[in-house]
Amino acid sequence: MKNLFKSAGDGNEHSWGHANFAKRSDIMSALDYGTLLIEVRIRRSDSTALHLPITSEQSFCRTMLKLFGNEESADVVFEVEEKGQQVHRSQKITQFHAHRFILKQCAPDLDALCGSSNSMVSVPIDDVKPGIFRNMLYYVYGGKVANEDLKSRAKEIIDAADKYGIVGLKLEAEACYVKSTQISLDNAIELLQYADSKNCALMKEAAVDFILENRVEVLEKVSLKDVPEGLFPDILAATARRDPVEGSGEKLSTMRICELRKRLHEKGLDFDGSRESLVARLKENA
Repeated sequence: MKNLFKSAGDGNEHSWGHANFAKRSDIMSALDYGTLLIEVRIRRSDSTALHLPITSEQSFCRTMLKLFGNEESADVVFEVEEKGQQVHRSQKITQFHAHRFILKQCAPDLDALCGSSNSMVSVPIDDVKPGIFRNMLYYVYGGKVANEDLKSRAKEIIDAADKYGIVGLKLEAEACYVKSTQISLDNAIELLQYADSKNCALMKEAAVDFILENRVEVLEKVSLKDVPEGLFPDILAATARRDPVEGSGEKLSTMRICELRKRLHEKGLDFDGSRESLVARLKENA
């Protein structure tokens, strides 16, 4: 095959190729049985990217996970009761051993249930399924909940994480639910109600966006009597994003939830809550 193109560089500098195109006659004469074959050579510019060191954060997470479920060093045991099964009570209890010093830093609401005793404490839990509680505790110890669990049990995880203050897990499950759920005329209002009850601002934003995009059908086919109160700011924000006013620039009041949360996280602030609370927090700490 003929070499139709030459690099504009000498091999030791970045190049965007030759400034001129090849002649059509040269291309036609280079065809291989009617096919133009193109050879492309690519070189990685940063070879050090292949040899990234293991960070201290990764090492710390592995150390934390080694303590997960460790009965010898644990000073608290959560006894999670499985309800709704016709079995002996002792068979319905699943025990999860944990450490107060980890709960105190990473799950204060769970730590508060343990009281002030310095000896081994047993804490009954009867409002969360054992599998969900395990996911929650595993997350507290630095583990990552499987995407399959987040997707199939998102609402249960959101409920538990919201109740016990595991914000990071709640928001991960919320994001997974929004990504995997097809919003329709049949579930938009129900989704709004649930999002409002759990302060899931991202979920509420997705539902409001759908309603505005399909506003005529919604008005004709959906009952709006059960729409949560206090929705007006979310509707105005979504409307402003759809029809921005010239010169208005980037405003916190109309910003996407993911961007508001990102800014709060970068400032080390709490990034859970409604749109109004997120915006207020950023303004207070501007």
